[in-house]
Amino acid sequence: MEKRSEQLLKAIVELYIEDARPISSTSLAATFEVSSATIRNAMMALETEGYIYQPHTSAGRIPTIQGYQYYLDNLLEVLDCSEKEKEELQAAHATDVRDLAKLLVDKTNLASIVAFAPSDFYFTGLFKLFSQPEFEDYKMVLSMSQVVDSLEKAINSIYHNIDKPQVLLGDDNPFSADCSVIIAPISKDNKQLLAILGPVRMDYNKILGLFEAIVK
Repeated sequence: MEKRSEQLLKAIVELYIEDARPISSTSLAATFEVSSATIRNAMMALETEGYIYQPHTSAGRIPTIQGYQYYLDNLLEVLDCSEKEKEELQAAHATDVRDLAKLLVDKTNLASIVAFAPSDFYFTGLFKLFSQPEFEDYKMVLSMSQVVDSLEKAINSIYHNIDKPQVLLGDDNPFSADCSVIIAPISKDNKQLLAILGPVRMDYNKILGLFEAIVK
């Protein structure tokens, strides 16, 4: 992908993560200091290539799974935690990994899972997760409810395959193609897994920074 297209895709992904609203060419034109028509043509090219799409008529564009994946593979800028945050995370981890999961829920407004074994896990944060704007759509509520009902099956399918922090989305996500999960081993023997579960629109730079502070 050309540099200008990458910059445009990065802006679309990050603005959508921040606002949860489709991104218009007008809103991007000022950022890039070019005309709306120039941005529209560039967005049309990204849409043709499958990186963004128009969710409904007269709306702006939002990233596709392919767009998010390209962003994750090429455009991430993982944020370092503050020293205070690192201390909070490490203290919670040392006390009880469930406390760590609850702390991550507070910091991300998403759900958290700790897997102790394929069929032994702790799940928290559903209320915070359902506060995300995606769940104003009743179909998304139903989809996530099905995810929660089948957590054990999803954890079983990946428990022995996670040996480093990973982001799983789309067809690679055993929880659901409609959501995203960031998951990492947090014990030396890789038997404890920690995950953040949420909509595909999540702040990957921030959350991966939190995970880096925990895993190190």
